Amino acid sequence: MAKDNTKDLVKREVKEIREKASINEAYFVGLLWSDPFNNYSEYSELIHQEEFIHDVWGFYFELGRKMFDEGIKQFDDITVHTKVKEYNIMDDFEKFGKMTTIDDAVAIVRGNPANISYYFETVKKNYVIRKLYELFGDKVLIDKGKYKWKDMNREQLSMYWNDKINKISMDNVNNRYETENLYIEAEEFIRRLEQDTAEMLPFYNSALMNSITQGVARGHVLMFGGFGNTGKSSISAEKFTMSCIDNNEKLLVVLNEEDAQAYRQKIVLSILFHEYKTGIDRRRMVNGKLQQNDKDKIHNAFAKMKELIDKETIKIIFMEKYVIRDLEKIIRFWANRGYINLLIDTHKVSDDSHHDKRWETFVEDMKTIYRITRKNAGGCNLRTLVTFQLADYAIKNRYLDFDAIGEGKAAKNEASVVMMFRPIWADEYKGEKKELNCYRLKKNPKGDGYLKEFFQLEKGKTYYLIFTPKNRFGANNDNGQPVLVIEPIFNSNHFKEIGWAFVPNEKAGR
Repeated sequence: MAKDNTKDLVKREVKEIREKASINEAYFVGLLWSDPFNNYSEYSELIHQEEFIHDVWGFYFELGRKMFDEGIKQFDDITVHTKVKEYNIMDDFEKFGKMTTIDDAVAIVRGNPANISYYFETVKKNYVIRKLYELFGDKVLIDKGKYKWKDMNREQLSMYWNDKINKISMDNVNNRYETENLYIEAEEFIRRLEQDTAEMLPFYNSALMNSITQGVARGHVLMFGGFGNTGKSSISAEKFTMSCIDNNEKLLVVLNEEDAQAYRQKIVLSILFHEYKTGIDRRRMVNGKLQQNDKDKIHNAFAKMKELIDKETIKIIFMEKYVIRDLEKIIRFWANRGYINLLIDTHKVSDDSHHDKRWETFVEDMKTIYRITRKNAGGCNLRTLVTFQLADYAIKNRYLDFDAIGEGKAAKNEASVVMMFRPIWADEYKGEKKELNCYRLKKNPKGDGYLKEFFQLEKGKTYYLIFTPKNRFGANNDNGQPVLVIEPIFNSNHFKEIGWAFVPNEKAGR
């Protein structure tokens, strides 16, 4: 008799799960369709069609995911019908009620977008329960002792049955990871080394800078810091963006201080300098007083750009509000479309900071950027260059290291390379008290190897010093890497490498 009561109880529970799932799945898919750009970018990789109890909502979820992957941002009637025919799924589309079914779901939930995470978790929990039930039967749906399955979330259910259901638990965690053996065949190890090297994107026309890090590596973050209004955007535009143009690599540029038109000016100047050995007075580009000769040069620059890249190769996104959650959605959306290079100019404290201390947000957001960038565990395998502003007090420091990042210096942990630069000081010029003894390497005319050719920095010119306090691909300043000396030529948006220097480790107050 007790056994019969148990069977009846389980049947009622199964029926209740199916009835509630019909509503939750409809609401979840309705929210996905109501705002595909934002919602599919967040959930498309976290759930799959077979996880839906009801085939109708699994069908509409998968149809929407396919359209989203093709770059469709709004699911209007004409587009949906076109794609249904293209995918050859018209029979199922008609069986499930065509647009009427999904339109009804969208109409119900359109005003409640904040609930999407709840419906997502419900769908995922139902999937775990179904899989557990397949393995363990009725006992999964029967409360016993401290086991109250209705009060448990999906992680707690998986942990409870962990000794028997390890695989299902691992398949349903959001925090992705990969496991490898330390030992692999030597040839496989060599192949991976060669692959990593091949995936390096060199800095544009920058032999000395490339000698420091070998370029920008996929799956890694490079932080590039400078003081306000000293040229972070200009340097990254020439060294990184121009390299993407030269190598015809897809690049996503995220701006939050200047707009796309201002950024184009830098690229036009760099192209004119490197391709045509000419330039334009930058002031005439800003005030609009272009001469006919200037316009001819601009036409040449864009003709060269069109020759090197397609119109869609480089995307520029201006974020009026720098919100890290929105940034992640944007990056993942374009990464899914082959944009493997990312430039964030400039990384700062997110406008939706929830921390009491701003630096905590700066650090947490850098963790998010690394999580998106990395090769494994759910990352997009990007080459990411992030510019950031150095702390104001560090302008008094002759030697730049992690202290120049300020209270948020823990952000360095997320980067494989940290570079930062400053203009030289007045006492570092030739003939001054702290003049820098710089050098460049020249081939030895009497044999193999190189010789150091020493020089000093001429008064009347502007120079920058690029420090490398962190470098996973070579030496850093504390273990032998000299400081790179460059000469900015702003009217050409060119930063000429002129040699090396060793800078005394002196900071304010020492």
